[in-house]
Amino acid sequence: MRISYTDTTKPEEKPKSQVKLRHFLVVFASAFLITFLWLGGSEALKTPRFVKPYETFSLELPSDLPAEIKTKLEEDLSKIALEGKPRFSFSKEGEFELGFSAGSGILNYYVVPVAHLYAIVDDFNPAKQKMVFSSSLPTQVKHLLLEDYPQAKEVEDIDKVLDEAGKTVALVEVKTLKATNKLLKFEGKYFLDDNNGSLVYSLGIKSGNTFVSDLIRRNVVGLKEFAFDTSTISKVNQTGVTAITRALAKKIDASGDFAYPAKKISEFLKDVDITHVSNEISSVPGCVPTDGLRFCAKPEYLKVLEESGVDVVELTGNHNNDYGASFNLSTIKSYEKMGLKYFGGGKDKEDAAKILYLENKGTKLAFIGYNYYDTILGTGALAGEDRAGANIYSDRKMEKDIQKARSEADVVIVDFQFQECYSYPSSDVIYPICYKPLASPDQKGLFRKAVDYGADIVVGTQAHQPQTFEAYKGKLIFYGLGNLFFDQINWIGTRHGLILTHYFSKGKLIQTKLTTTNYDGDMQTYVTKGAQRVQLLNLIKVARD
Repeated sequence: MRISYTDTTKPEEKPKSQVKLRHFLVVFASAFLITFLWLGGSEALKTPRFVKPYETFSLELPSDLPAEIKTKLEEDLSKIALEGKPRFSFSKEGEFELGFSAGSGILNYYVVPVAHLYAIVDDFNPAKQKMVFSSSLPTQVKHLLLEDYPQAKEVEDIDKVLDEAGKTVALVEVKTLKATNKLLKFEGKYFLDDNNGSLVYSLGIKSGNTFVSDLIRRNVVGLKEFAFDTSTISKVNQTGVTAITRALAKKIDASGDFAYPAKKISEFLKDVDITHVSNEISSVPGCVPTDGLRFCAKPEYLKVLEESGVDVVELTGNHNNDYGASFNLSTIKSYEKMGLKYFGGGKDKEDAAKILYLENKGTKLAFIGYNYYDTILGTGALAGEDRAGANIYSDRKMEKDIQKARSEADVVIVDFQFQECYSYPSSDVIYPICYKPLASPDQKGLFRKAVDYGADIVVGTQAHQPQTFEAYKGKLIFYGLGNLFFDQINWIGTRHGLILTHYFSKGKLIQTKLTTTNYDGDMQTYVTKGAQRVQLLNLIKVARD
């Protein structure tokens, strides 16, 4: 008898999560392979079955595209081929036209507003300013500019049309920015701090074909050398007199905060790569502040430098040996323990004469400092064979130092401790004479001589009151920066100060921005804006006339 039997047991079921995962992986792998082959993987594979036939894209390049960019495009894109078939060809009537448009693309052109170096204005205001643009801009960029600013005029020589009043501004490609023009804010943003402070025009495919655009962007890596790379910008803050003593020391002691003077300005000072101060006072343990002209500081006051993010201390000042060279020496050793660099003075004559070299983001800087006035007088402020002090000046020495620095660094900065202007009024009124370079001794002649010898930037760090500045032979001279930290509150001039923010890129100075400062009875320095800023800039302007 045959028995019929039916197996009613169910096969083992896999968890639903495993089934879903397997389905997902299959779909993902298929999608990835298709995308890989479509977006360029086919360049390395032979005759894929499920992608479009390998196409050659015909490109038309703008006729006024800079020759070096055109060459790079053609060189790099011509290398892409499959079995001898090129991915790109070039013709005057190509299927895809490269052109400029607003916004980001394959290669960005940043266009920024500039004014005359001496202009008081800080902001781009097309409603109040005459506008011009450089004839060196690509034709399509010019057309786009005129769509936004139809009143703008094309000119060949920007410098000829810019005026000191700032009534005419120019729109230039940021790579052509010069230190002898003044970069203005665009829509409240300063480009070298925020690249939104510019108009942006980009080179890309006019048809908007993202596949072809992405293919170009991935393969023309050499275009980066023609772009303005903000990551190469090195920022240096350079300040005037720091003298943490006398009435300022009493303020610090009363506050119980050794970083007291820097509280309102520390964030600005340290928001750069390198911060410089010229500290004129040595630390003396047990120092008791007096009201005279013999200065000392408590070692704890070095907290001000730490709070300010200081990296470099200039030692050209004439008060560092007020309590003896031994305290100057011990203070220098304190700087070293803090990781600070120094120049313009040192542990002895040889050390004081050393040039300080610093490299940051591809730019090598040389700092040289001299105490000119105490050299003339022959005072004890100067370094000796076995004595700490300031660097001695001589004309021949400066010429040799600058030549040496010029051969080893990209940018040479020369600082002077010059004679101070003591012609202060008896009351708190503006006294214009101290905003000018001194006539005797000849301050302008000395500072210009440093440029003649090869300096890129020349700065007077002796001035307790800001002095004017100028462009000389394409280089910048700042005759005096005024006080950063001190106690001179009796006069408007000594409460005023200047901070220089130098911007370097790829071995060149591209801009120096002037920040105006002030301190009041609390002796806490702060950045000034509005009427206070305009007042100081106008005083400097008048002093130059």
